[in-house]
Amino acid sequence: MNRLDEFLTSFRSALVHSTAVEIYAQTKKLEYEISEYQWPDYFAHWALGHRAQNLPHTLALQSAINVFKLSYELGLATPFRRLLMTAVLIRTLPTHLSNTNRLKSEVLHACLHKKERRHHYAYYLVDWSLHLARYQLALDGKGTLNQLLIGEHHLEYWPYAELSRPYRVEKLTSEHLEPALQHKRATPAYLNNSVKPPKTLLKAIKRFADGTDSLTPIIAAIEQQPGLRKALHQAAREHAQVAPFKSTKHAYLYLGAQRASRVLASASLQQHLDRHRIPLHESLMQRLSLLIELWRRLNQTAQIKWPVREKLIAQIIATDLIHHPTLASAIRWPAVPDDTSLSIFSIIGAVVEIERQKYSSILIHRWRLPEQVNHLIRVQHEVTNKQQTVFLLGCILLQQLYAGEKQTPKRWLALLPKLCERLNLDATQLLRIKNEAISFCHSYTPLNTHICAVNDYNHPSE
Repeated sequence: MNRLDEFLTSFRSALVHSTAVEIYAQTKKLEYEISEYQWPDYFAHWALGHRAQNLPHTLALQSAINVFKLSYELGLATPFRRLLMTAVLIRTLPTHLSNTNRLKSEVLHACLHKKERRHHYAYYLVDWSLHLARYQLALDGKGTLNQLLIGEHHLEYWPYAELSRPYRVEKLTSEHLEPALQHKRATPAYLNNSVKPPKTLLKAIKRFADGTDSLTPIIAAIEQQPGLRKALHQAAREHAQVAPFKSTKHAYLYLGAQRASRVLASASLQQHLDRHRIPLHESLMQRLSLLIELWRRLNQTAQIKWPVREKLIAQIIATDLIHHPTLASAIRWPAVPDDTSLSIFSIIGAVVEIERQKYSSILIHRWRLPEQVNHLIRVQHEVTNKQQTVFLLGCILLQQLYAGEKQTPKRWLALLPKLCERLNLDATQLLRIKNEAISFCHSYTPLNTHICAVNDYNHPSE
């Protein structure tokens, strides 16, 4: 029995009389198989060769494989990806699954109900993966896919069609197919997108700061990561306003160790955010872009300096927000209850939970950022300085701009005059800050959520 046969034995039985929760658990096992073994790449060939394409579990498995690969290419967060895989498995079941939404997921509901599809692109990703699997298994002709690409919702399907090419690969002989069904990959094909800063670079920075090593390992580590190298060169060029620097070492030395480290931290965090897209990713990025600009203008007006740039603060906070259960499967921005305490989590309508800030704590420590950053973003029961005043005032203004006065908690509105007084801001200055910030960011509401439009932070990291 090869690896595929072993997996199919458990997979078939798991789909019989299963619940949504049990199917979700199966997606975790399938992810492991796709990453570690070669057989998922050749499953459609195996099914056609064994005349198994008409079996319900065959369509379910190939559809889930398609969803995984598309979701990984798009950088969707792991829980989000698993919900989409769960949705396509449920849609391929021969019998109706009762209690389909025991997972209490808006995303799952949207993927399973056609009338909800206008709310989110997840429906179209799942639907394309299912139709693609039917074509790969020769259950439908290519005309079905073509109809999706020229039909009423063709703009929604085209991004996935581009990522799915070629739809069908050349057939393999049994001589070549059988070994592929058993072999394990030399290295995992798909990496976990958890918060993992570049260890080699961080160790080199620490040794250099401690005086136990030279700059050479830092430069070597940066050169191995094109995204970080590009960010470093861009920051140096923008700061110097000169022609591009000839070497990474030159750019690093020009910026200085401290500033360069923060540029690298910002670039690394942005890479993580781009590879951990939640259902409301674009909406969150849009809000954070506006929040950055509100903070920046408040700091300028009140002549206050934060320990690091506003953009880096927002990126650190974003790592906590994208892992928060409130945003894990929401397709509409959460309402903020009137009794919500003011904190960074309040912008998603969540209660204050210090343990939810574990990701930001790890990042602040590993990137050796000032302890003041911790004091600034941590949940505070009282405002003790002007830096925290700006931080919280920005959160209130963000809620006002997106939701309006009526949907801003009354306790926040009552706190607003006190925060402004502490910063010596009058109503005219506050209105100007809001107008200029929203004009600069081109923010708007309600925000449509499409896979093709990502609003990155709107100004340089340094």
